[in-house]
Amino acid sequence: MFMKLKLSHATKKLILSGILSIGILLSLPASAHAYTNLGENSDIQYVKVKRPLFTGQYTKVNGKKGHKIISPKGTILKVEATNGGSWAYFTRGAISYKKQQRIYQVPQTTKTYNKHYTTKYFRPYKLKLPVRTLALQAGTGFTNSKAGNYKPIFYITLDGYLQYYSTPRLKHYGIQNSWEATHESRAVDNPIWTIKPTTAVKIYSFKTKGKTSYIYYKKPVIGLTEKKVSAKYYRLSITKHQTVSKKWNYGDEDWKQGIWTRYSVGGHQFYYLVEISEGD
Repeated sequence: MFMKLKLSHATKKLILSGILSIGILLSLPASAHAYTNLGENSDIQYVKVKRPLFTGQYTKVNGKKGHKIISPKGTILKVEATNGGSWAYFTRGAISYKKQQRIYQVPQTTKTYNKHYTTKYFRPYKLKLPVRTLALQAGTGFTNSKAGNYKPIFYITLDGYLQYYSTPRLKHYGIQNSWEATHESRAVDNPIWTIKPTTAVKIYSFKTKGKTSYIYYKKPVIGLTEKKVSAKYYRLSITKHQTVSKKWNYGDEDWKQGIWTRYSVGGHQFYYLVEISEGD
């Protein structure tokens, strides 16, 4: 036997109102995903593209700008500058000379900033090989003298090549080190990043243990000391050591300072020039 409940008119209206409210809530679309402006994090050096979009590069046709390049998902980009919010200026970073010949990078202006620098299109990326893109020069460190100029330099590109520059090649282009050249230029414009290397080899694989990175490739590079580890591959070991700073004073006020990190490469001394600064 069921008992019938008598509900007042006001109670019926309240129940009906509640049912309608639930129905409306269930029918509303899910709220839009909240994306973060990556420009607010100044520590981000590289990003990976999450979905295809234009990031500021064009095809290169006879040295001039051609058609827009749509960067595919997974492309690694160097963050050169941001407006502290959702705008950023990207480059392909230290890519191989071969790849540079196919890409035209527009100069940095407010008009060339990408306006989609958010987690919707990009995610921060940390290079898996610590020495990648570091220009390592033969020697114990920066000497601030002619004796230290034009020593061989090599670096590993973002797209997986080891590029080596001999002393004659560096002298031909007036490149003293990875910061200084015989003609006036900004550090980011140093021609070491744009000239054809003496030798370039494709990297097969790499691994890092502690402060040592091991690079594997198929052909030896004249000027470096590798170890043949199989019938096909050579291994180059690169070990990071201490960072050194030295200052030279020319008078009461004029000065120049160099900061570099020492490395051993195949048992030989190399260094990465972190910074050169000067004042008066």
